[in-house]
Amino acid sequence: MKREQIEGVAEQAAGKAQSAVGRLLGDSTLEAEGAGHQASGQLTKTYGDALDNVSTFIKEKPVAALAIGAAALLVLSRLLRR
Repeated sequence: MKREQIEGVAEQAAGKAQSAVGRLLGDSTLEAEGAGHQASGQLTKTYGDALDNVSTFIKEKPVAALAIGAAALLVLSRLLRR
């Protein structure tokens, strides 16, 4: 598990707790901040998942990964020439 995945899960849990406390106290600002932390945590976790998937793909299919990288560089160089 990547560091980003762990951080995302932790931030989601903290946001969920903050939302619950805000709901319990009737503080809509605190509840909204908690919801924001939950969304941020989900985004961080998704980023970690994507990194993990790319890393796994590169380990399993290094030649295909190299070909994709070369094609991406070719397209990028053609776009930057204009």
